[in-house]
Amino acid sequence: MSSIIEMFLIKIKYLIRLTIYNGYLINRNMKLSLVIPTYNEKGNVQKLIEKIQEEFKENKIDGEIIIVDDNSPDGTGRILENLKKKTKNLIVVHREGKLGLSSAVLEGWKMGSGEIFGVMDADLSHPVEKIHELYNPIKNGDADFTIGSRYVKDGKIENWNFKRRVMSKTATYFSRPFTNVRDPMSGFFMIRKDCVNFKDLNSKGFKLLLEIILKSKYKHLKEIPITFTDRTLGKSKAGKSEIIFYLENLCGYKKYVRRGVKEFFKFSLVGLIGAVINLGVLYLLTEYVGIYYLFSAIVAFVIAMTHNFFLNKVWTFGEEMKSSVCKKYIKFSVISIFALIVNLIFLYFFTEIIGIYYLISQVLAIGISLMINFFGNKFLTFKK
Repeated sequence: MSSIIEMFLIKIKYLIRLTIYNGYLINRNMKLSLVIPTYNEKGNVQKLIEKIQEEFKENKIDGEIIIVDDNSPDGTGRILENLKKKTKNLIVVHREGKLGLSSAVLEGWKMGSGEIFGVMDADLSHPVEKIHELYNPIKNGDADFTIGSRYVKDGKIENWNFKRRVMSKTATYFSRPFTNVRDPMSGFFMIRKDCVNFKDLNSKGFKLLLEIILKSKYKHLKEIPITFTDRTLGKSKAGKSEIIFYLENLCGYKKYVRRGVKEFFKFSLVGLIGAVINLGVLYLLTEYVGIYYLFSAIVAFVIAMTHNFFLNKVWTFGEEMKSSVCKKYIKFSVISIFALIVNLIFLYFFTEIIGIYYLISQVLAIGISLMINFFGNKFLTFKK
């Protein structure tokens, strides 16, 4: 009898290990709550729901579709109500007016009963056939956050004009100080429910993903390549107000700026102050003392370099003044001298070959050597 009980306990332990892996519930079908905000999407919504149902069935996804409609004047709400009568896993939320995409997503998630939250656009721009590729890594415990990305390898955008491409790339560029995610502007993503902290989310406008990236508690994020196809029916909801909302959101993310980016900004500011010192000494020695400008540049460089070393040590990289001053000053000097060589080469090239005024040439040369200085000193002089 005891041996039977022992075998039973062993099997129970095995099933527990099989079910729980690094905190993820796996080997069971996790329910998906997929939220789709709508506003004037009567030409797309029925076809979209049909395609999602096919994707759920084909890939055995236990999913519910939550449509949050902002009182669409084109009759989208009526179409959804008719569809709801014959669709068991369809939930429709009617709001009083156009309250914004981000708030619609959050309202839909709060109603969701799934362990995985998802969101996608209603205009058929996101590939429905990719739903399982975003869902499975979370279900299997390989990720707890997946993003349908246009900007990773094999991802692409179709039928966008030049203006929209520039706007998208610019918005993505502005997000770089906060995250290294390649497509933080995507509107097609999934995340484990227990990673979302609703209390901290207050994003305005369309771009909710960046805020979720910054404020959610997740360990493994994965970007899945998708092909984004511009809508064929209806009109885009993006406008000038969305740009303003996005910039307001960015201003509120100051505390999330990545450490390396903060260091670069500080290093650049120190370099700017050093450049003023450099130019001032260069000008005084060249114009008033009469020293040849290349030699003046060397003296100016040494003075500015010493200033930059101490300010970067204490302020940029947060080191104590007494910590390995001589050793690190030597490293800083070697890197700075290498940058000086680059500086002088370009200073000579711009002044003698191209014929640019020497002070302007020095400004250009300093800009080129800045990147050499920062990365060299971050990873060699002030590495932690």
